[in-house]
Amino acid sequence: MTRPSFAAPAARTASGRQGRVPFPAMDEYSRHLLQEHLDADTVHVEAHLPGTVDVERLRAAFTRTLAGHPTLQVRQSDSRWWHRRYHWEPAPIDPAAVAATADLGTTRHRALTEPPPLAAGPPLRLETAPAPGGGTALLLTAAHTLADAGTCLRLLCDLADHYSGSPVGERSAGPARQRSAGPADASTAATARGGRPVRIAPAASPSPGTGVHLSVLPLTRTGADRLRPTVNDLLLTAVQLTLAEWNHRHDHPTGPIHLSMPIDDRPYGPLAPGAPMGNHNHLTTIRAGTPAPDAGAAALLGRISAQTRAAKAAPVTGGGLVARLVSTPWLPVGAKAPLTRTLRRVAAPWTSTALVSNIGRVTHPLDFGPAGPPDALWFSAPVRMPRGLSVSALTLDDRLHLAVRHCHQLLDQSAAAELARRCAETLDALAEEGRRR
Repeated sequence: MTRPSFAAPAARTASGRQGRVPFPAMDEYSRHLLQEHLDADTVHVEAHLPGTVDVERLRAAFTRTLAGHPTLQVRQSDSRWWHRRYHWEPAPIDPAAVAATADLGTTRHRALTEPPPLAAGPPLRLETAPAPGGGTALLLTAAHTLADAGTCLRLLCDLADHYSGSPVGERSAGPARQRSAGPADASTAATARGGRPVRIAPAASPSPGTGVHLSVLPLTRTGADRLRPTVNDLLLTAVQLTLAEWNHRHDHPTGPIHLSMPIDDRPYGPLAPGAPMGNHNHLTTIRAGTPAPDAGAAALLGRISAQTRAAKAAPVTGGGLVARLVSTPWLPVGAKAPLTRTLRRVAAPWTSTALVSNIGRVTHPLDFGPAGPPDALWFSAPVRMPRGLSVSALTLDDRLHLAVRHCHQLLDQSAAAELARRCAETLDALAEEGRRR
């Protein structure tokens, strides 16, 4: 089951007893699903800087950054099973939340598998490690209950400004988002809504934990025509074709491949000054049907482009049964949590094949002063079985930064690297075909 499409979440504003505020609906849904001994529900952001970062200066900059975002300087307050809602409360910043480490692999593994505790302070962690080839790797880890990837990247932009002494946020502004010029053709946008999505053929020995494969690709240019496929459309199509080919090579049963796609609800995008922090995404599902061996990639790209335009133009609605369950005022959290998890298990056969999240172009310079701007920047979204796979992308300096995050019981590290390589090849082939058209 994909995360429901709740209406835009309420802001976390200090009100009530000692500044306590109820969890917005998206936070509460995430919290009900969370089983801390099983899940690593983290957002991982990783920047590679050419220079060296001073940890004390970074710690001071992190403190100033969070002071500018009080909705993130919180922790989950004490809760009992009979309480009707979970609550956030103001929390002091733990200096140990910013630390230098000796090994990037270990630090990245921690970012993927060890979420910052919700109740121990702001559930955020900032760590540095030596980057390959020199310089500094900067890793920001957030509990997904608190923040989405857009929030984490905005936090990183402000952190860079505080660290370098630049005016905070002034260079993050971007144009207001434009909705689609009109709804896509309904017959095209509604393609292949039926049928259970197929799973990805596993290529691993069953084992716990998650991993990530990071890569950098040349940017696929699509032109300024708003009716032409976007980078996001090309990426969705490339993932669709890659997974179909992957399953075919592994003699896996064929079936419809459904891709979950987050849509950011912020009117000016996540990196604009004043954009709300927290969780501000709703998921839509791209259903392109069962890929046929002789079907043209251009036709598939057209269907996916039509669906994404329609999804972005559609109003945000309630999330159905799960949303009503989360917001029920008379049901205690001790009952909501197991019911929410049970509904998710029941709906597991209809969970999408993979999640594809593209945050777009990062225009903020992210200048860390003496340490310089990043050579590379990635983020990865959390994964759970049965989906077990997320593909996350952003554009920085005319290069697409791709993160393939995976459950180890689905793909091992070498299989994830192979899948990422094939996805890159497919993306390049789609771009080349588009240039010839």
